[in-house]
Amino acid sequence: MRWLILGAGALGGFYGARLLQAGTDVTFLVRPGRAAQLARNGLIVHTQDGETLRSKVRTVQKGEVSAPFDIVLLTCKAYDLEDAVEAIAPAVGPGTAVLPVLNGMRHIDTLEARFGAPRVLGGISAINAALLPDGAIQQSQVRINMNFLGELYGKTTPRCTAIAEALKGIDAKIVPNITEQMWHKFFGYACNATITTLTRARAGVIARSGAGAALVSAVMGEVASVVSAEGFLVPDQYFGIIRGIFAQPDSTYGPSILVDMEEGRSTEGEHTIGDLVDRAARRGRAVPILTAARCNLQAYELNRTKTPR
Repeated sequence: MRWLILGAGALGGFYGARLLQAGTDVTFLVRPGRAAQLARNGLIVHTQDGETLRSKVRTVQKGEVSAPFDIVLLTCKAYDLEDAVEAIAPAVGPGTAVLPVLNGMRHIDTLEARFGAPRVLGGISAINAALLPDGAIQQSQVRINMNFLGELYGKTTPRCTAIAEALKGIDAKIVPNITEQMWHKFFGYACNATITTLTRARAGVIARSGAGAALVSAVMGEVASVVSAEGFLVPDQYFGIIRGIFAQPDSTYGPSILVDMEEGRSTEGEHTIGDLVDRAARRGRAVPILTAARCNLQAYELNRTKTPR
């Protein structure tokens, strides 16, 4: 199978390194700066087990893809999806499977509308890694293994089996209920994002605050009401996980959306929190806390674009 990976950051680079280690045919679709960096240094990944993976890689840039691939793996941020769709379009043929591992759910509708539902798979990934200034990728010592894929409509197919086999280096698993699993992950993401962006604080600070526990409970209830309206119940264990995250007074945990705000970058807020608010409106659900978080994120983006950097 020929793989095209859009992006060679922490997630795309990690996936690609493991695929290359297994002898898979991989091409990275990247921007000019990253292409130059990879040509100069190769792809370097430092794993949490002390292993360093070094690979020479093949890269292309937007406009240079001329033939379909078997698998297109999307690892971009949600706010880059529109550009990503146009960039990968020449790579998507009749037999291509598009596997996105983005936050949220809005991207599924976008991809199905552009390429047709039969070509789009569901995917979940949690690789705790970061792209370093020198272009290397460093995996965290925090061990999180959540790499799932599957057909969005519940069947197991040979293409999923082949993809999972290629991704055995990251222990990817096929799940028949991938859509439900994606909603459960979105619940956790949205809760963490809403709590931390409204407070602009990390988990330990929220745990030490007097109203922290009440805010956590209120946010979970509101997000769960939207997920339920979309047809998916959130298992009790997920509520316990979120409460646990925000009950550790010494924790420095902050989700990616908070880190993006701390570092002055654009966020995925409109594609995640904003999407939940829109879904709630369509379902007739009132979500004042999520609406406040959306307004907070929109104000942040407006202030960010006005501030010279």
